[in-house]
Amino acid sequence: MRNEQRRHMATPWMAVLLVAAWLSLGMGGLGDADVITKIPKPERSFLVELVDADDVSFALRDFSMNGLTMLPVAAGKADISLDFAEIMEVRMYLQDDRVLARVLFRDQTTREFIIEPDLAFYGLTDWGKLKIKAEYIRRVTFLGRADQPLPVGTRAD
Repeated sequence: MRNEQRRHMATPWMAVLLVAAWLSLGMGGLGDADVITKIPKPERSFLVELVDADDVSFALRDFSMNGLTMLPVAAGKADISLDFAEIMEVRMYLQDDRVLARVLFRDQTTREFIIEPDLAFYGLTDWGKLKIKAEYIRRVTFLGRADQPLPVGTRAD
């Protein structure tokens, strides 16, 4: 009789625990972290300093946009690919559902373009692999190619 009473008391508590466990699954933490195991290998290796929206600075090599060393932008109705070798710095400003990119070129001219906010950029730090969306980038300073950094104001080949 005593075992039967214990079994009946345990059943409501088991139900409560099962419901609590099921509800806690929706709170995250069970495999939803994005682990970056590899990054696209670019055809050219660029060194950059990237500053994110929280003012955290990263020194990166093999910087690319999905493996490409071109910056896809829009101006008016035109889609344009800007070669990383021609860029000194890009400052990005999140504006509603788009990113305004102010680009300083190696010839010292500046132009403004639009970038898609969910565009993914990749790079390698000394301590890991990095992936960041355009909407979270504040500034990218191009320091040149990994095999030959460029002095400020010079053009790449």
